[in-house]
Amino acid sequence: MKLVFALLASGALVAPASAGEVYRWIDGATVVYSDQPPQDGIVITAMPAPEPLPVVTAPAEPAAADATASPLPLQNDVVISAAPATVDEILELSGVRPQLPNLVRSIGAGYLPAPGQLSERDGGRVAQIIARQFASQPIYAAMRDDVASRVEARHLATMAAWFRSPLARKISALEIDASKPESAEKIVAFAAGLKASPPTPARLELVQRLDWVTGTSHDTTDLTLVIVASVARASATAAPADRRARIGVIERRVEEMRPQMTAGVANNVLAQMLYVYGPLSDAELEAYVDFLGSPAGRAYSQLTHAALLRAVGDAAERTATQIARAVPPARWAAAQRIAGPAPAR
Repeated sequence: MKLVFALLASGALVAPASAGEVYRWIDGATVVYSDQPPQDGIVITAMPAPEPLPVVTAPAEPAAADATASPLPLQNDVVISAAPATVDEILELSGVRPQLPNLVRSIGAGYLPAPGQLSERDGGRVAQIIARQFASQPIYAAMRDDVASRVEARHLATMAAWFRSPLARKISALEIDASKPESAEKIVAFAAGLKASPPTPARLELVQRLDWVTGTSHDTTDLTLVIVASVARASATAAPADRRARIGVIERRVEEMRPQMTAGVANNVLAQMLYVYGPLSDAELEAYVDFLGSPAGRAYSQLTHAALLRAVGDAAERTATQIARAVPPARWAAAQRIAGPAPAR
């Protein structure tokens, strides 16, 4: 039950594709990231601060839910056990395992070469490496083993008591639904409509508390930067020698993106939390916040975040290394000279 999975898997939070040579500038209302410098006369600048979510005055009690609306189905295919909890059960009921396929597919897509950047044969080799390294089952196994080696038995039992409850299953279903690729457009449209239909102050406070207790904004930024850094290292390997950035320089440049990215991610996370948890009543959402703020809830958030970072980071490093071996930098450079500069992503 981790919203960072839903946000990244749905593609609703988009990271720059490469940070080997990262340039940032403003084109109208658009923030542009590119591995190519802008045209003369355009000033490279920092990302502007996001607009805050609207603050409104509204009745203390939210409007009653529409009784005719059909509720989201629960995960009825998951068998709830009264036996001692296992990490597999927790990761299944919480929605982590069901969300992983879309998540790793989304991450892996960031490593695919731009059209014309490689020959068809070499592009196929790169795609095979990506598919092998970003397969959901080995990444899930690495996460499960990581969590199992660190979780305390007392916390595992408390996690199970929550995740087996009807409310927790309802929440997991909402998060899984939000992680599907087809939900991305719905989330964007919802966020765009917040000015016209803002949340109540009580609801806004609840999602702010939820973000704070889970660290979702921080976790999403961490994971996004891990992805950006690994793509940057792979891109640097493929660059001509005279343009190849050193790894230390790449790491520094990626880390410099954190303060600019953090504010935007936090703003997006709040908007998307309002969408994902919209079907919940304030009382239900508060119960969720209370669990995640408990010792067991905090342990769950921290353990799954750390396990995901390690599993994705390891896969990213293997991907970059194997791509460099399969397609030497000289072939990337030769293909690039024939095709011309890759388009900015």
